[in-house]
Amino acid sequence: MDYMLNREALAAGEVLYDGCQEQPVDLDISLPDYCPDIQRILKCQVYPRITGRNIMGDRLELEGTYSVKVFYLDAGGTALRCCENSSSFFAAITLKQPADGAHVSAFTRVEYINCRATSPRRLDIHGAFSVCAKVVGRTDSEVVCGIEGEEIEQKRQVMPYSRLAGFCGQQFPLEEVLELPASKPGADNILRTTAFASLQDSKTVAGKLMVKGEVTLKILYTSVLDETMLETMEYAIPFSQMLDGSDFTDDCLCEVRLQIAGLTIQVKNDYSGDKTFFDVQMNLYAEAVAFQPAEITVVTDAYSKAYELEIGYQQKTLEQVVELLNDSAIQKSSIALEGAGISKVFDVWNELSAVTAAEQDGQIVYKGKFNVCILAANKENRPFYTERMIDFEYAHPWGAEKPKGVKCTSWLYVAGISYRITGDGIEIKAELRLEAQVITQSSLKIISEIRADEDRPRARDTSAALSIYYADPGESLWDIARAYCTSVDAIRQENNLAGEFVESRGMLLIPM
Repeated sequence: MDYMLNREALAAGEVLYDGCQEQPVDLDISLPDYCPDIQRILKCQVYPRITGRNIMGDRLELEGTYSVKVFYLDAGGTALRCCENSSSFFAAITLKQPADGAHVSAFTRVEYINCRATSPRRLDIHGAFSVCAKVVGRTDSEVVCGIEGEEIEQKRQVMPYSRLAGFCGQQFPLEEVLELPASKPGADNILRTTAFASLQDSKTVAGKLMVKGEVTLKILYTSVLDETMLETMEYAIPFSQMLDGSDFTDDCLCEVRLQIAGLTIQVKNDYSGDKTFFDVQMNLYAEAVAFQPAEITVVTDAYSKAYELEIGYQQKTLEQVVELLNDSAIQKSSIALEGAGISKVFDVWNELSAVTAAEQDGQIVYKGKFNVCILAANKENRPFYTERMIDFEYAHPWGAEKPKGVKCTSWLYVAGISYRITGDGIEIKAELRLEAQVITQSSLKIISEIRADEDRPRARDTSAALSIYYADPGESLWDIARAYCTSVDAIRQENNLAGEFVESRGMLLIPM
């Protein structure tokens, strides 16, 4: 005999892909005519950016560009030069199933880069970077929330979880013409740029998600007064953008991520030649995921007072996003630069970083590292480059009332680095932006199918209205009721009990 099962939809995210694909970098570059000869290479790095994301059936396509920059000293050994080469890349990733409409979160990671000068005007470059992606599709599975049948007893449990309400991703342009102040010498060539996008506010407005923030842009350039003179300039560019968030509601937790998808800067001057401007063309990519708090009732166990049952079970894991953390931390470190000493620092920046987060003793503890890239001049006024890895740890108060044993997914952004020269070294102060998605997981066995075996009726003692049972503390009323083919509610009423377990040793009257 089959029973009517009441089912309820469970909207959750299913990870369809989470991995990386390596992209090789193999270049044989001849310096353009306007670049002087190479005396010594100081720094080589590859900078990849993802510009497009597309899903076609079970295929994820990621396209982008990468630039390889080489900082070197010219033949005189006193002027810093930069050679740049740009190329495009394309990555095709096969998913485990068609994923039209899925959310794609993608980023790049530099693996290694090697560079050597085969002649004063030729460079041999080999390296690799990885294109990493996580594809999450929204799936609506069903769980059994009730069983219809007079002789059926069922154990139900209310489970909180985070419903995946929706997601969106959008690329948009940001254009600015930035003036160089009169206190700064005019710009000749741009050597390097650093751009960091930070979120300041986000909220749902009429079916849209409004995001506000600013881009911190730092430019290292050579002066028109002296080619050996390097200058830096920093700008803050505000932005505001509406994203299509039709499924987002006010009660959702919205996780927003920002990336610089493209950046082009040109040096321009006014008609008189007295003022310098930076013409900035930038593309930002904003992605958002909305988690809505929800509850679902599931049937975890059942028995019949009349027949033996054939029950099918399934293991179900529900996740609840309990909080999205946003922290700022200042990391101070002293870096010794032994040898030639240091007379001037041209620029300090970050390129690589990693972080993990976990709950420990009532705190969410971030642990990670980031590198500090230093471009400076020694006592003889010759440019040199060095870098250091800095370890850090930061604790976010979690509190005794918060859930324990949570899982964290974390991100680290180095928003800026300031410095102070101290003898033969420098002291750096890095502003760290730490983010974490804090999740609780509930895994339980629930009923998926149920059927009564009418050829196996249960034996019931009907000779008396009540039976006497001597219970031990902690015994489950559910197990007792199942053994006597009665109900938990009947045992509670007869013995004036509350709760699911026997509190103290004693006699129970079991209605038959």
